Amino acid sequence: MFSFFHKRHNCFCAFCKTPRRIYRKKNISFMNLIASALASVVLMFAIWQQYDPRVMIVFVVCLAISEVFVKIRWRLSVVCRQCGFDPVLYLKQPEAAAQKVKEQLEARKQDPKYLLAKPLNLPAIPAEKAKALQDKGKGRLVSRSI
Repeated sequence: MFSFFHKRHNCFCAFCKTPRRIYRKKNISFMNLIASALASVVLMFAIWQQYDPRVMIVFVVCLAISEVFVKIRWRLSVVCRQCGFDPVLYLKQPEAAAQKVKEQLEARKQDPKYLLAKPLNLPAIPAEKAKALQDKGKGRLVSRSI
């Protein structure tokens, strides 16, 4: 109904299909702009007790801080906590994203708290396709090693 007020979005991991929630906002919005202006005015009156043109510098700093926090919050919510898949990294460097998933799955295999946990729904590769990929020298397949 009020989708404007929903800060998180329900989705599934692109690799392990685990349901999760990510933040919608990647950048600051108009409300962040208003909050930064209000914070800079409050800081101006707390420091100088009157109007001072240096408030514009404080306003820009508040905007930069809010942009950094919103960007970091979005970036951390995009990475899957179960398998370690990072879609942003995958778009830029697929090999690095695959390596990160392999490391996360190895750590998950060694961690005793995941011993009785529900197994991940990893993508299945048919045996003949896996053999063909390994014969080409593409390395070890993640879905065949778990």
